[in-house]
Amino acid sequence: MIPITEQANELTLELDMADPQGIARLLRQGDTQLFAGFRTYAGLMDDEILAKAAFISQVAARTLLAGDKGRIFLSGAGTSGRFSHLLCRQFNRFLRAAGKKETFAALIAGGPLALVKAQEGAEDDPIQAVADLENKLPSTVENILYVGITCGLSAPYTAGHLHELGKNPKATSVLLGFNTKESARNVPIEGWHSTFKQVVEACETLGPNRFVLLNPIYGPESILGSTRMKGGTATKILLEAIFFAALELAGIAKKAEGHLNPDQLANAEEIVERLRTLLGQCRETIQKTYDHQQILGELIRQAGSSLRCGGRVIYIGRETAALMGLIDASECPPTFGASFDDIRCYINGGWGELMDNPGEDYTDSGPEFQIDLQSFERNKVEDLAKGDVLLGIAIGELGPNTRLVLEAAQKTKAYVGLLIINSSNTLPPDLPIPADHCHLIQIPSLGFAPGYVNLGELALKVAINSLSSGAHIMVGKIYNNRMIDLRISNNKLYFRAIRTIGILANVDEEQARLALHRAVYQTDSLTADQTNAAPSAVIAASTRVNRVVPIALLMARGSISFETASEMLSRDPVPRRVINQVLGQAVG
Repeated sequence: MIPITEQANELTLELDMADPQGIARLLRQGDTQLFAGFRTYAGLMDDEILAKAAFISQVAARTLLAGDKGRIFLSGAGTSGRFSHLLCRQFNRFLRAAGKKETFAALIAGGPLALVKAQEGAEDDPIQAVADLENKLPSTVENILYVGITCGLSAPYTAGHLHELGKNPKATSVLLGFNTKESARNVPIEGWHSTFKQVVEACETLGPNRFVLLNPIYGPESILGSTRMKGGTATKILLEAIFFAALELAGIAKKAEGHLNPDQLANAEEIVERLRTLLGQCRETIQKTYDHQQILGELIRQAGSSLRCGGRVIYIGRETAALMGLIDASECPPTFGASFDDIRCYINGGWGELMDNPGEDYTDSGPEFQIDLQSFERNKVEDLAKGDVLLGIAIGELGPNTRLVLEAAQKTKAYVGLLIINSSNTLPPDLPIPADHCHLIQIPSLGFAPGYVNLGELALKVAINSLSSGAHIMVGKIYNNRMIDLRISNNKLYFRAIRTIGILANVDEEQARLALHRAVYQTDSLTADQTNAAPSAVIAASTRVNRVVPIALLMARGSISFETASEMLSRDPVPRRVINQVLGQAVG
């Protein structure tokens, strides 16, 4: 059974043939499934999903009311881990502003560096997951709510947490994902005792008060397997609704008409209706964002033209606008096999702002981790060249430092633009760049509460996900709606690569696996050790090879050597054209 998140979406099969505005329209169609649902499965707005979400809000409210004795963990790898960090950061700020104890803690596979750059194999280590959990769990905590996020119900990192907390009677665990329970990954986890599916089955024996499987089905991703898109969006909106309702139930969130209050803590029906209202705001925000089709099409066109000519796309901004840019940029290398520098983001305040802690700085970890906007202004603005795109991104207001960098960049030959999300229909005064390079996306409200801009973040996510995905579509990283140049950085992508090779080259699973191994080890004749290498060994070796999957596709039928495949791909920067030439009508 192929998991739903690993299937091709029939709505977006023509993505690789569409023009920039057509790409935006097709992505809009795919995103309608977030709320409309998929086939006969329970979706995001269905009663059984909302009933589970309401229960989690109740548990979260009681955990918040426990003060120092309570802890809420959000955990994940890749996109899931990055949104875990973002949400914990935002809700802890909410608590601080209300004079309350910080209760939320994020666990991300690979640690803080994974917020900016994927850490190969980090999500495949359940043992490290347990160590990470123990480091953040004081012995004095008596009330634990854990939410493990893995869109495909597959990440060993999450499995490690679930297994460990299953032994702790103080913990309620939630598994958030978007596949059916039956399609949870059931292959052995290297160096561990269980498959992911076996962990889920064991957790279910704990009973509904100790374990909740929250898995609304929204259908296949618009780009096959790219759960950074619909998966990331569903994660963000569902958890924000759940925990905002919990803050209201705990008497922490600001009161307004229609809000919950502590007297309703035991009233599940009231909580369900409140969640329905909050998710309805998210649905309207996504719809309004996609209404700006001309803007989205223009952003895709500019970014795609930049990547086609060897240029770069650079986001700059402040606060959570820049955090959304960092998340988007960090996901492009593993998703599209892109260079790390193809799409970058710089944030005002750097690591101190990202970590919400001025003393936590990872700048010295390497050039990829130099994310400070001020450093970019001092050292890199002058390097902008013709073909580069510098895009200021903002929610509500344009920050003064972002404005200064945009003004300075006007002296270069780069395309300098501004994307701003606001609830008003007017751009800021005294624009630092030409008006026709400034794009305003108007949405009804910036957030669930005053000073909380989660809906603005959502609109920005939709817009820049469209930009970065559309740009990579324009340079041939997609065949139909399949990624054909993904970077194999973890177990999930290893198996996805084998499945992709098998389908596109029309070969069986074993032929696809051997083709992948030949491409990774850069040989036409595998040794016994290379043939039987464990996924972790192949993942480690793949970091030294570019275009692993396209090379493997060309080699899959045995008629083309590694050297020939590499040479063909070096002559043509668009893998799709070479694959068409070699495999012809078999590709599809």
